Amino acid sequence: MPHHRKLTDEERRQIIAARTGGTPAAVLAPRFGVSTRTIYNTLSRAKGTRPDPTTTISMRLSARQLAGFQAALARRGITDQPAALRRLTGAADILLRPVDPVVRDHLQAWGAQVATDGAAVNHIARKLNEAKLRGRPIPFTDDDMTTIRTFAGGLVEFADAFSILWAAQLAKEAREADKALEGLAAEAPEP
Repeated sequence: MPHHRKLTDEERRQIIAARTGGTPAAVLAPRFGVSTRTIYNTLSRAKGTRPDPTTTISMRLSARQLAGFQAALARRGITDQPAALRRLTGAADILLRPVDPVVRDHLQAWGAQVATDGAAVNHIARKLNEAKLRGRPIPFTDDDMTTIRTFAGGLVEFADAFSILWAAQLAKEAREADKALEGLAAEAPEP
């Protein structure tokens, strides 16, 4: 079969008529010396519903990465990996959007607070080290203890709040992934 054979307008009309009459594309392709894909493209153009051109991509994954992907699909009952990848790629603008501004603002505020409190704790540590190196009594005051306790309490609060915020963010992303993969789960056979 010739490669890249261009059909005439008359041949296109004949293909459309024959296909409308029920002739399979596999029969029409050798008759006109083209591929079945050319037959289907001709029919799609005639209907005005030509499919978007596709691109093949390839990637390398480690065994661990592939196993993780397959396990994530299996947990959702999905066996069609290419379809799952197409759906996830189609939802990339949702799944890969920038960090939620609320999360970003919380992290920035916490970072500023940790920097401020951390500087105060550093000052206390420096003061204690200096006294020790010079052989002086260690000048540890009640205010120093309050500063350290405040800093430690702030870190505990940060860890708790961050844990809640992070869990909410992960749950949101999981919902988005589930939405993108909706309908791909293999239906369990009825007992």
